[in-house]
Amino acid sequence: MKPTDVKPEPTEPSAESAKAFAPLKISSRQIALINALAEHRNLRRAAAAMHTTQPAASLLLQQLEERLGVQLFERLPRGMEPTLYGEVLIRFAQGVTHEFGHAEAEIAELGRGASGLVRIGTVMGPVPTILTRGLLAFKAAHPKVRIAIEVGTSDTLLPSLIRGDFDVVLGRLPDRLSHPDLDIELFERGEQMRVIARPDHPLTRLDPLALCDLVPMTWILHPVGSPMRLRVESALTQAGMIDALDIVETASILAATAMMETSDMISVVPNDVAQYYARYAMVSVLPVELPVSMVNLGLLTRRSRPMSAAVRGVLSYLKEYGRDAEVGSPDPGSRR
Repeated sequence: MKPTDVKPEPTEPSAESAKAFAPLKISSRQIALINALAEHRNLRRAAAAMHTTQPAASLLLQQLEERLGVQLFERLPRGMEPTLYGEVLIRFAQGVTHEFGHAEAEIAELGRGASGLVRIGTVMGPVPTILTRGLLAFKAAHPKVRIAIEVGTSDTLLPSLIRGDFDVVLGRLPDRLSHPDLDIELFERGEQMRVIARPDHPLTRLDPLALCDLVPMTWILHPVGSPMRLRVESALTQAGMIDALDIVETASILAATAMMETSDMISVVPNDVAQYYARYAMVSVLPVELPVSMVNLGLLTRRSRPMSAAVRGVLSYLKEYGRDAEVGSPDPGSRR
């Protein structure tokens, strides 16, 4: 027998490998039951939602509690309430359901000929610059990757990222944010805020224009709790104006521009957004300084969620154009 014919002895799997392939201690039916109990807090209604019988649902829960060695739900006269252990498992079950739903969507896209799916949540400010330029360049190089974009406010986008609804969020960090699963890369660029109005607004003819001249106007501001609203309110409070203001709340730039078009309402938006709409003569940027700038933008992802090649690619382009935006970005068609 030749030396090359000797077959190597099989090696034992490492502890890490064994752990990775160990069977889960929860079945898909038990995950569905936990989700149903979290919603209905009643075993009979949870069983009906799962299209099974109450005894079968009770057995599934009993088997899971015995396997984990803890009580997951308190049985009360009029329903069921999760224990601390149950709250943990509810978060796990909801996360699994979210992730599997997104996996199904990505598999469907691959089946239709796409080469990946990237779900992006973004605040309004970087849409005309970092987001648009980065995605135009990425799509030119990767035309078969499907991109899904949702525009919102950071206080709603970040919980959605943590829940698994997005692969990446381009947003701002709310004050006192602390979450161990978030990976954050900040850009060194704080956005200036601008006051905008319709092009023929009476305030455009005032020279000079002071902040106190804006008090009688109806202001269109982001919803309470969003980072932008908090910063604007802080600035207006320091100017002694906030209590006197008439305010309409919306995070929709379409709603804001539509209302301003036929009224004397004014709004506060990031500089890049203001310049974008002013370039097409849809708004005027009022010549008044608002003493507030937004916290730095950043790219946020989850550490615990493995990234696909498509997500890594989009991130690299957004990082590149985010750095460019700090020093003045070239035209989006001038690269790659």
